[in-house]
Order: sequence, then C-alpha cells, then structure tokens
Amino acid sequence: MRRMIAFSIITLICIITINCSDIFTNQNDSKLKVIRDLTSSEIVLKESSNQFGLTLFRKIAETEPNENIFLSPLSVSMALGMTYNGANSTTLEAMHETLEYGDLTIQEVNESYLSLITLLTDIDPKVIFDIANSIWCRNSFHVENSFISTNQDYFDALVQSLDFSRSDAADIINTWVNDNTNGKIEEIVTPPIDVFTVMFLINAIYFNGRWTFEFDPENTETAPFFLPDNSQIDCQMMSYKCEHSYFSNDQFQAVDLPYGDGKFRMMVILPNVNIDIDAFITNIDNTNWNIWLNQFEKTEINL
Repeated sequence: MRRMIAFSIITLICIITINCSDIFTNQNDSKLKVIRDLTSSEIVLKESSNQFGLTLFRKIAETEPNENIFLSPLSVSMALGMTYNGANSTTLEAMHETLEYGDLTIQEVNESYLSLITLLTDIDPKVIFDIANSIWCRNSFHVENSFISTNQDYFDALVQSLDFSRSDAADIINTWVNDNTNGKIEEIVTPPIDVFTVMFLINAIYFNGRWTFEFDPENTETAPFFLPDNSQIDCQMMSYKCEHSYFSNDQFQAVDLPYGDGKFRMMVILPNVNIDIDAFITNIDNTNWNIWLNQFEKTEINL
C-alpha cells in the first residue's frame, strides 16, 4: 500500500452514533433503557451535519492531498450556525443550502442545536465531552441585541465586546480557547488582529474518553508503517484480540471502537492495498456512509 491514514472525526461520529434515533443509558445493562427519541428536527440536523461534514472533509482533502487532516465538523457547523442567526436575504439562503438544513426553520435549527448540545455532553458519564461557544465583537461595531440573545439562549455563547486594537486582544481570545480545550489548542487568533475584522465566532470542543476495551501495554511490538513513497519505518504498535463491530468490502476494512459505555465511538477505516487514499475519499458521502454503517457486524478480530 502507498500509505495508511486513520482519520477520526470525533464530533461527526458523536452524532452518527445516535443513528437509530434511540439513546440508551448503559450498554452493559441486560435491558437497555431508552432515554428519549430524537425529534424529527434533530434527525434532520444530524443528517445535515454529517452531510456537510463529509463534504467539507472531501473539499479539504482535495486542497491538501499530502497532509494529515483532523476535522471537527460539529465545531464548524455550530460556529456557522451561530453566524446563520445574523444572516438575511441571499446570504441566509446560501448558508441554509450549504449547511444542508433542508426544510428546517431558523427556530428549529436553534432548538435542535440546543437539545443536541445537552444530549452529547451528558450522554456518557465515563466520557468528558465539553462544548463551548463564544462571540468576540470589536467594541466599535454595533451588534443587534436579538443576535446576541439568540446565540446566548441556544448556543450558550459567551458574548464579549473587546477593543481589537489592544496589544493583548488576541491573547484574551486565545486564553478562552486554551481554557475550554484543556490546553489542547493554545492559539487560534494570530496577533495583531486585522483592522477589518469585526467579529470572531468560536466553537471549542474537548473530548476525553477511555477505551471500553483497553490495550495491554505488554502486547506492544515493533512493526512496519508504510509511507506514501512506498518506503517504510518501524514503529511501536499495540494489539489485542477482541469482538468488535467490523465491516469490509473490496475497498476497505473498518472497525468501530467504543469509549466508556459505548455512546461515543471512533471508526478507523483502512483502505485496501490497491486503493488510492485520495480516490477513496471522493467516495465518502452521506449515502455511502449510512450504507456502510448498516453493514457492521460483531466479529472477533486481531486489532
């Protein structure tokens, strides 16, 4: 194979795991208890977020063919969801179409984001999943009160007026990002702030989960990792045998790895030896994604 890429779209998969509209309390219970069904609006928003996220991933992969990519579609769509509340006319129509909102009204979009934020952050007590939003406005720029109150009410956004000409303006925003990602993202705004910038709309997500089935460090061994130029290097790899949700076809093999009680999952997809990774990415759309998801079966594998 030319290269191996594992990509994890955590927040996208967080929504995808709510795929059958039923949310369960404890995967280990003999009788699973339903917390609640997703509303019709939440289902549409889930599907639209997945579609938008996969489209965005394909576009970025086209422009960055030789780079590793880590993308949080929920972060992007949520930040744009806040922006959406300030749009009108053709801009509103364009954003509605691009974000795949379909027949949803602005009110339904906002209410669905609010309820899904609550659901995702509370769904698994064994996983830390925090979502934070903020809006930073240039202090000389007038912002409609309705825009501020809507984003505070539905996105729990911190709204802060700030003098962007201050030497520490970028540091203030970056400190908020650093705090709300537990130090994982230290800088998002590069000083000095451009004089034409009037507002920042920021979403920060922090995820910390332990594997449901953890690797034993004693089973670590040296194995080859293949690079794009067909060369290889040795690296340390973990392994274990376990029963996991697994699927393979003539293009790839994939395994579904749960965290905590199983509400959050990482899906790892490995294209087959004769499949070009960039060509494969062009086939990842919401239709194929849902087809693949429905074909996973519990299988004992050597991971």
